Amino acid sequence: MVDWFRRFGDIPSVAYQTPPSVDRRRLRESEAIPEVHVHEFEGKRKEILWWPAKDGGGSASPAHCRAFGNSREASTVELLKNCFEGLELPGQPSDYHFLIQGCASELWKRRRREPEVLDDVEKLCLLDIRLIEAFPDSVRVEFAEEASFFRVESFSLLIELYEREGSLREALDVAERAVRYGQGIEARDRLAERLASVESEDRG
Repeated sequence: MVDWFRRFGDIPSVAYQTPPSVDRRRLRESEAIPEVHVHEFEGKRKEILWWPAKDGGGSASPAHCRAFGNSREASTVELLKNCFEGLELPGQPSDYHFLIQGCASELWKRRRREPEVLDDVEKLCLLDIRLIEAFPDSVRVEFAEEASFFRVESFSLLIELYEREGSLREALDVAERAVRYGQGIEARDRLAERLASVESEDRG
């Protein structure tokens, strides 16, 4: 069964509150419902969602379309607006992951000329990590023989952010959470060693 949700906040355990500035009722395709099509792939039964639309539709959900639009030319305000509106649209967990991660990544690139975006980067990365922990399939490599996951940039961004701020415990916590998804091992070991050294110095 293919999982999809009417909005990001409907995913259990993500604890997400829609920003007051976003009115879901005004968003096009907010009530879109996909058709489930069944196909055979390498002898395995696979369900694919088909999203009807005026132009005939396709496999991309409304949230997916928001995730993979051109964001480089958008202002920071427009970028955040696109992300938060996209989270109110129907989609699969992976669509929401790429939407959140893409926004956080683009904001991170702007941190030198717009240092105030770092607060949003932190919030978005934490939100993405909560999604992954609630729904690991959102970053799982499909059809892999063993459980494996795509590289999650939200982990690395947040680790770097916390480490630069000197928040070593917070950075280590993120790295330890990342290890569960096959990444962040080197960061975890480095941070654990660095934190132990700092604590040893503090003890005198």
